[in-house]
Amino acid sequence: MLSQLYPNGEFSLGLSMPVKSRKPPESSASRERSGKAQTTYSKRMVRNCIAKLERDHGKQNLAFATYTLPDLDEAEMKLLIENWGKITHRLMEEIGRDQARADIRPVQVYVNEIQESRYQESGVVAPHIHVVFQSRKSRYQGYAISKERNTKIWNRVLSNALGREVEAPSGARIEQVKKSAEGYMSKYMSKGGQLAKKLIEEGNINSLPKQWWGATLTLRQWVKNNIRLFTLESERFIRTHYQQFEENLKNSPFTWLYIHRIKLLEPHGEEIEIPVAILGKIKPDWINSISQRSLADAPMAWEW
Repeated sequence: MLSQLYPNGEFSLGLSMPVKSRKPPESSASRERSGKAQTTYSKRMVRNCIAKLERDHGKQNLAFATYTLPDLDEAEMKLLIENWGKITHRLMEEIGRDQARADIRPVQVYVNEIQESRYQESGVVAPHIHVVFQSRKSRYQGYAISKERNTKIWNRVLSNALGREVEAPSGARIEQVKKSAEGYMSKYMSKGGQLAKKLIEEGNINSLPKQWWGATLTLRQWVKNNIRLFTLESERFIRTHYQQFEENLKNSPFTWLYIHRIKLLEPHGEEIEIPVAILGKIKPDWINSISQRSLADAPMAWEW
């Protein structure tokens, strides 16, 4: 089975036969629900959805917004956590309405995360949301959602959820994307994933969001429709030369490359490392070579 190449260049490629198991594998959608940590699949989908927004609208026209819960009593916090999916849905609707009023397509990508500093200080498992969306049509126009408007949106969402007036003046933050929204979100997903695993180990599964990420249907579908396959020749080429790529990454076809290795004990007791998979990201100039012809036939920037 040929490996998949995502639109932003990400891929994973096995180096060995999979371990046999009597238990049928879960689907990607199942693995990312029910209080489990965010999966590799969902992280790739998030990054690719954001890459699409950056490509279509320019990072300077995107907004990166964060929504945090204020200090609440235990009963209200529990109520919000139990209804977190509805709260997230309502927030995306509110953002979408303001986008539509500014003649911007109502498209968003979001990730749920547990607030790490709050958990370390007080032990409170409080989710918050990071959202990326287009907030202006060009740099010559104003933003669809100002800082003040963003705070009002979050206050209204929380007020409706709790059935009382809520004021959270520091609960909503919005900023222009200056470097890479894809990079911003990757950092948060990595940090949040480590904390989620810790909470699961401690038995706090019921306090975790049921869904770690989401994106507008048209955006998710675009990513799925544009996943391509490696050629067989390209797979063989990477498997054959991954050590050279790893040693000379700068001049390779990869933005980043990670070789996943596991440790095994030999019969005589010696510990050895076995490479089992390659994860990486293809540079934009090389992507067509992967899915249309052999990578080995593409122009190389180094000598073997």
